[in-house]
Parts: sequence; structure tokens; C-alpha cells
Amino acid sequence: MENHETNAKSTNGTALKSALIGALIGAAAALLLAPKSGRELRQDLKVKAEGAGEVLKTQASSLAESATTAAQAVGEQASILASKVQDLATAARSKASSTASLAHEAVDTAATKAKEAATVIGIRGKETAEAAAERAHEAVDAAEETVKDASTSLNNAASNHK
Repeated sequence: MENHETNAKSTNGTALKSALIGALIGAAAALLLAPKSGRELRQDLKVKAEGAGEVLKTQASSLAESATTAAQAVGEQASILASKVQDLATAARSKASSTASLAHEAVDTAATKAKEAATVIGIRGKETAEAAAERAHEAVDAAEETVKDASTSLNNAASNHK
């Protein structure tokens, strides 16, 4: 909807500029072609130029106001987007932490079962099960750190754009 309004304003601005330019050209032609003395012609030109100057000042003021409003809207949208990115990064960090905790629990459970089975099989199997459990915990920790780093990077990027 905003894009439609912007296009309408742009079209209206262009039409207004075209009409203003046409009016100025027409007025200048009428003044130059009218049978008047030099003094009268200069006075008429001065009056018309002052009127055109006022119209241009009004249009410039209006355009400046529109630009300021647009800049404020863009700034507000950027802040909203940065806030949403920070919220997503925080949620991702939280989810990674809870998933890592669940993964550690699952590794502990699997390691316990493997150790129990290794006890039946023999000591060598128990050592292998313990080493596998340690590697699994390290892999879960590394994955959790990777997600936290990515989340922190997102958060920092969002903070820089606020």
C-alpha cells in the first residue's frame, strides 16, 4: 500500500512540475509577445518570477517533509527488523542449549548401557564404550558452541543496524 502511495505522490509531483514549467513557459511567451514597453515587460517578468519562486519554495518544503517522513519510516522498520533478528538469535541460542542438554543426557544413557554391556563382555569393551561416550559429549559441546557463535554473530549484526 505504501508503494502505491509513493507512486501516486511521485506521479502527482511530476504532473505538478510539468504544469508549473508549462505555465512559466506560457507566461514568458505571452509577456514577450505582448505589445508592452520595456519597463512594463520587466515589471511583469519580475512579478511572475517572484510568484514562481514562491511556488518552488513551497514545493521544495513539501518534498523535504516527504523525504523526512520516509526516512523516519525506514528507520523504524530497520529497528523492528533488528529487534526481530535479536529475538530469533536469542531463541536459537536457548534452543541449542536445551537440545545440547538433551543430547548429553542421551549420550550418558547410551554410555551407561554400553558400559553395562561391556562389563558383561570384558574390560576392553568398557574402555571403548567410555572413550565413545567422551567423543560423543565433545561433539555435542562443539555443536552447541557453533550454534552459540552463530547466534552471537546474528545478535551483533542486528545491534549494529539499530
